[in-house]
Amino acid sequence: MRNILKLGIFLLVVAGVAGLALSYVNTLTEPIVISQEQENKINSFKEVYPEAETVKDESSKYLKSDEQKIITEVNVAYKNGNPVGVIYTVEPKGYAGAVRTLVGFDIAAKKITAIKVLSQKETPGLGAKSSEASFMDRFKGKSAESAVEIIKKEPVNGNQVLAITAATITSKAVASGVNAAREHFIANFVKS
Repeated sequence: MRNILKLGIFLLVVAGVAGLALSYVNTLTEPIVISQEQENKINSFKEVYPEAETVKDESSKYLKSDEQKIITEVNVAYKNGNPVGVIYTVEPKGYAGAVRTLVGFDIAAKKITAIKVLSQKETPGLGAKSSEASFMDRFKGKSAESAVEIIKKEPVNGNQVLAITAATITSKAVASGVNAAREHFIANFVKS
């Protein structure tokens, strides 16, 4: 009985010291992690809308609390102090969870500049292909004036996008995020 008590106290002390050490290391690395996340975000914005000089988070201005929850962030791209593009962060539900995606629009051209899948938990080799350039490039240059449609055969119309083979749910999830961003873009940034 006495050995069990000693062992229990020893394990309690070791766990406490390990917890304190882990907390200390987390405190030291947290600013570095936040800085790297911010840098990655800025680099991703440059991929989606490369012509922007500055990008400002204007979510509080453009997102209302009662709106759909697919759009999580609205960033406006500026050049020479004028808004030239919009970059949305959307999180539609895919096969295995949210597919976090950036969607860029050019205000003057009313077109999708690019999309970038930031994170997804889709099936490796199938839905995970949504984060490959070969799929994301299919959205470039599509008109913002009509919805993007996922199809299983070669596209014949301008806003049709070929689905990833055996990953239609993921393909449609990405398209639903793009379309949610497109509707918001048309409603808030396109002047009739």
